[in-house]
Amino acid sequence: MRRGPVICKTCLLAALAAALLAAQGCTSIAARARSPADYVGLYLKDRLDDLLEVADVGISVSSKPGFALYGAFSSLTPAGYAMVDGHFLGIGGGQIFGLSTDRIEIPRFYVAGAGFVAWGYEELGWYDYDIADMGTLQCQDVGIPGLIAPPYGRPGPWPS
Repeated sequence: MRRGPVICKTCLLAALAAALLAAQGCTSIAARARSPADYVGLYLKDRLDDLLEVADVGISVSSKPGFALYGAFSSLTPAGYAMVDGHFLGIGGGQIFGLSTDRIEIPRFYVAGAGFVAWGYEELGWYDYDIADMGTLQCQDVGIPGLIAPPYGRPGPWPS
């Protein structure tokens, strides 16, 4: 009877360790870590931060009327309209139901955007922002023209 290839446990662990080291992306874990245990903790914290910034799904509560039915897959296919200034309860903005890796509070949230599949524009604010000061908001053109059109650069520096 013929058996398939046998992979040793040491080789499998070495491959897993290499994959985890490669998965750290462009972080500076080695420069920040004070010990091997700290390295592991920082790695897990960074991955949790990444997970909490993948999508924004939740409920917005505001004292002013607002409306949002908007999405932009990979910031390249914007569709819908949004204008909300309030507080956000859910997953997004680096937190989950008010808990993040660096603070505990239900975040202030602002989104204004419109998209027509081929082109869109969005403004996004989390926690500390001033709608009158565009420097405190994340603003970008989204859609295919956003790849080449000024003034806000490329789609994708922030999730839509």
